[in-house]
Amino acid sequence: MPGHLEKVLRHAERELVNQSHLRPTDLLDIYRRFLKLEEHRLKIEHAQDESGRALTQKRANVITVMLRHIWRSSWETHQRTHIEKPPRLALLAVGGFGRGELNPYSDIDILFLSPNDAQKSEAQLNDIVQHILYMLWDIGFQVGHATRTMQELVAQANADLRTKTSLLEARFLCGDEALFSEFEKTFERRCLHGHEKEYLQWRLTDQRERHEKAGNTVFLQEPNVKNGCGGLRDYQNLLWIGRVKRGLASTQDFVEEQLITPAERKQLDRAYDFLLRIRTELHYQQKRSGDILTLRLQGQIAGSFGYQHRTILRRMEAFMRDYYGHTSFLFNLTNTLCNRLCGGLKTSHARWAFLPFRSTRREEFDGFVLENGELEALTTTTFGDDPVRLVRVFLLALQHNAELGPELKLLLRRRLYMIDRGFIYQTAVRDTLLAILSRKGQVGRALRPMHELGFLGRFFPEFRPLTCLVQHEFFHRYTADEHTLVCIETIDKIIDAKEPPFSKYRPLLQAAARPHILYLAMLLHDTGKSENSRSHAEASAVNAVRVARRMRLKGADLSTLVFLVDHHLSMSEIARRKNLDNEETIIEFARTVQTQERLDLLMLLTFADTQGTGSARSYSDWKDLLLWQLYHRTTRALSGIKEFVAVAEQARIETQQRLLKNLDGRFDPGEIAAHFENLPPSYFETMSEDLIREHISIVHSFLKYQITHDDVSLQPAVHWRNFPEQGHSEVTIVTWDRDRIFARVTGAFAACGLTILKADIYTRADDIAIETYYVATERLEAVTDPRDRSSFEKILFQAMGMEQYDFNTAFAKRGKPRLTIYDASDFPTRVSVDQRASSTHTLLDVQTPDYPGLLYRIAGAIADTGLNLVSARVTTEKGAALDTFYLCDHDGKKIESEEVLASLIEEVRKRIAE
Repeated sequence: MPGHLEKVLRHAERELVNQSHLRPTDLLDIYRRFLKLEEHRLKIEHAQDESGRALTQKRANVITVMLRHIWRSSWETHQRTHIEKPPRLALLAVGGFGRGELNPYSDIDILFLSPNDAQKSEAQLNDIVQHILYMLWDIGFQVGHATRTMQELVAQANADLRTKTSLLEARFLCGDEALFSEFEKTFERRCLHGHEKEYLQWRLTDQRERHEKAGNTVFLQEPNVKNGCGGLRDYQNLLWIGRVKRGLASTQDFVEEQLITPAERKQLDRAYDFLLRIRTELHYQQKRSGDILTLRLQGQIAGSFGYQHRTILRRMEAFMRDYYGHTSFLFNLTNTLCNRLCGGLKTSHARWAFLPFRSTRREEFDGFVLENGELEALTTTTFGDDPVRLVRVFLLALQHNAELGPELKLLLRRRLYMIDRGFIYQTAVRDTLLAILSRKGQVGRALRPMHELGFLGRFFPEFRPLTCLVQHEFFHRYTADEHTLVCIETIDKIIDAKEPPFSKYRPLLQAAARPHILYLAMLLHDTGKSENSRSHAEASAVNAVRVARRMRLKGADLSTLVFLVDHHLSMSEIARRKNLDNEETIIEFARTVQTQERLDLLMLLTFADTQGTGSARSYSDWKDLLLWQLYHRTTRALSGIKEFVAVAEQARIETQQRLLKNLDGRFDPGEIAAHFENLPPSYFETMSEDLIREHISIVHSFLKYQITHDDVSLQPAVHWRNFPEQGHSEVTIVTWDRDRIFARVTGAFAACGLTILKADIYTRADDIAIETYYVATERLEAVTDPRDRSSFEKILFQAMGMEQYDFNTAFAKRGKPRLTIYDASDFPTRVSVDQRASSTHTLLDVQTPDYPGLLYRIAGAIADTGLNLVSARVTTEKGAALDTFYLCDHDGKKIESEEVLASLIEEVRKRIAE
């Protein structure tokens, strides 16, 4: 028996025993004095840093002692006035009281349990129950109570799972102990055995709904200590699930079952204890029950807990860092363990509920196994065998539309120590991170689990200081790290948004040629806040330079990244503070932006940053209108004023000069000049210098081969580059421009079962077609098998050498079924033409669920309508094709005929539906 309880009992005996001659009012005074004294002792112990759990247990012990004396007094009174045989009755503590944990103003939940034949002595039972309840109410307790027979209790527990949960922690207080033992056996047999699946499913659903109400994040500025993400309820939920699933009664049992390590158990219990202590302080500060940790209370609690910092803001930050550290660990570990224990009962997380079809078949690849939409490691040595898998696993989860399984999460968390400085500087790690950041609409799905498992701050040390950093700003609902993740997830939402305001930004994101720059800028835009500098944007830009060097970003990639981070506040400030009808305002902003690509990316960044505060006050239709006014007027300035046209031309000249210098005389300068003269400005705005250099080299090899070989005019040059860490290969095809080139190439890929993830199609003015495709195997891996390459090139060369090539026969030989992962009602096909975006070409926009051979069908429709394909931007994101084709007629002009355009749209729709 604990020493404190012995002391309480001795005191109770002195004060409460042998007081039967006293009136009820005198007993009430004694009980109140007793409670006042014990509450005072507990408050002193709390102020002296008593642990949260020990204090709540001591308070539960005090109430237990009180109830036992009230029970005895009630029975003594009953026996003096009744000569009948006393009824069987047991008093049980349930809920938090049953668990043995009570905060200062917590309700007391008790249950009066009687046998099934209790109606025989119903009047006596009512007298005893009412006497006890009136005493408790008169003392001043808030009491939750019920009186049930065994049969009624079993029926209610099976009908109401919340009742079943409270009974899981039922504790005998006093009365008929044999009746309680009978209840325990009956409850186990009739309420738990055979009902496990139903209960576990409900517990997972209840937890998910509770998390949704809390914003699905730990990192709220004013969190709920009890019911919020990572709150007390998450810990309790884990024990309830463990109790029903495996009979586990404590976290020590989890260790013995090898579900967690001793170190994890210690950290888990420490987090729970910290939260109980905070909740006790919340009750004392408010003099009532309350669980919201408001900004005002944060400062008071930080002072009460002895945080020593010069200002109240710094004390609050230190206290809340500890709070978020404990709750994030508790949140992540309990979620992982609950899902692990419940296995196939796992419910999908609402945050990713919009995702398309997820495969349920079992697949093994790269040291992992995918089954029922979850990724797990094949062996415990998966990461030891290949440490780069520590980052590649997040890309694989995206590629296969999978979630990290609970066992894998535990394994990853225990391998965090492997991420050091040497690791993050590896080329394979850098390539994989860039591949993740390039997946429009999916980046948040990778970065959030990275952050939850502790990896994001290791991969990007510049981001780590934002973890749990409180933002003392009126509009911010989240901590700095959570704000950043919400911003990234906001960008993700844009890619297939159907409703405003997100849908208005969709064309900008779909057209973004370098999404990794946008996402990386979003990740780094607030990193300067941790330095408490006057201008966090400047400090963040310094971090961006550091990250760019480590990631080996150069040229336009580097300058665009730093620009976005440095100016992430500029657009909203100009729209809000300056006169947008003033031409000088627009020209000055255009000089800052310089290019249309920068403007597009900054527009996306600004929108996401505003949405990511989590406050409705930070966004309004009026603000959005001002942003779009600034955007459209700046776009006109960039495209129509000679100054900005000259800037774009100068950028192309500088790129050309750098290539002349770096190519070291390998090619005639005239070849490089021809490349720059014969391609449109959009080519140089979207292609990296590395890829431009690669194209010049392939065109040189193509022309040289034409000169040195006979009868090869129709044979294309095919150049492969593998990016295994990014899960794709880059295939560049150079050939003479001719009819149906795009259809022949895409048909060859489809016939070989290769998936086109992205494509950039350009035709030089001297009739050299340059087509760059990013392709992957059916397993979403780089095309490294020589047989796959050989098969593709064989079909392509045959198709190029014939006037008509029967691709349908090739498709039939392959026997690959048509695959779509979107339902038509979820992502309907949209085909439209745009005559305004370009002064020289008609744009055909196609958005539809992707499937093998889709591009071949679209290309055939374009060719059969008698139109020329000049260039194309093809992207596949989240299983959806988002393609734009630049078209002209046979005279090289825009298509003006409404009849031809209508026929084109109809033909494309028909081919897609085939």
